[in-house]
Order: sequence, then C-alpha cells, then structure tokens
Amino acid sequence: MKKNSVQRTIMESMREIVFGLEDSLVSTLGALTGIAIGAQSTYIVILSGLVLLAAEGMSMAAGSYLSSKSAFETERLLHEQDRKDFDHKANPVRAGIVMGLFYFLGGMVPLAPYFFFSIQTALFLSIPSTAIVLFLVGVWSATYTRRSALRSGSEMVIISLSAALIGYLIARAVSWYFGVDVG
Repeated sequence: MKKNSVQRTIMESMREIVFGLEDSLVSTLGALTGIAIGAQSTYIVILSGLVLLAAEGMSMAAGSYLSSKSAFETERLLHEQDRKDFDHKANPVRAGIVMGLFYFLGGMVPLAPYFFFSIQTALFLSIPSTAIVLFLVGVWSATYTRRSALRSGSEMVIISLSAALIGYLIARAVSWYFGVDVG
C-alpha cells in the first residue's frame, strides 16, 4: 500500500481509532482502579478487566458498525432526495473492526500491570502508563488534524483522566461506607 493510501485509510478511521483508544483507556482505568481499591484482589481485577474488555469492546465495535451504517444510509437518502451524486466511501464493517481492535488494545494498557505486579504496584504503574498513552494518542492525532501536539496531548490527558477519577472516588466512597480499609 502506498504511503498516501495508508494515510487516507488512517484519516478515514481516525474517529474509531481515537474514540476506541480513549474510551477504553479511560473506562478500563476507571473501572480497574475502583475494583482494585475496593476488592484488593488481583484475580478479581484481572477477571473484571478481561470481561470488561470483551463485553465493552464487542459493544463498541457493534455500535460503531451500526452507527456508521445508519449514517451512510441517511446520507445516501439525503443525496437521493437532492438528486445529487453520492460518492461516499464509508465502510461500516471496517469501522466496527477498527473500533473493536483499538478498544481492546487501549484497555490492555491499564490492565497489563495487574498480570505482573501486586495490586498497589499495579495501581501505581497503571495510572501513569495510561496517562502517557493518552498523551501520545493526543499527540499522534494532532499530526493528522494539524493542531498543536502539546495542546492536543494535554487536552486528551486532562479530559480523560478527569473522567477516570470517578471510578477512584466511587471505590473510596463505597469502601468508606462499608468500613473496608483499603490503605
């Protein structure tokens, strides 16, 4: 495949790549942080993480496929009503596959430390590694959107980790409510 062809394919899949990575990084980090703090069990964290990635990854892939297909059909009908030629290269199957693949890959970042380290060490590694990858996704997407790389990366981290903070706060609140000492 030629370089321009690869770049065009990436640009056509940009929404699914960024959305899949960001959503998975944030939701997996938030859920696993909350579960790790609340349960203090590596087994429960890994089991939850794998179930989360499988179920949510398939859901996101299906949602991307269905929404892309609906958008394609709607656009086609609008062009028919306006009697204009319709030359749209949307590929709902590719959208679903890209979304699912990048959702799974993104979710492995916050989950991976739990396979190798204790809960406390994994927590310590999971959060910054996810922040670094979020920043890199923002920087990478800026190369295609012609935005400032630093601004794009920083925006991705700040917005995304604000959302992930909710999992941590819920775990702390529930642990406090039930009198569970989580350290």
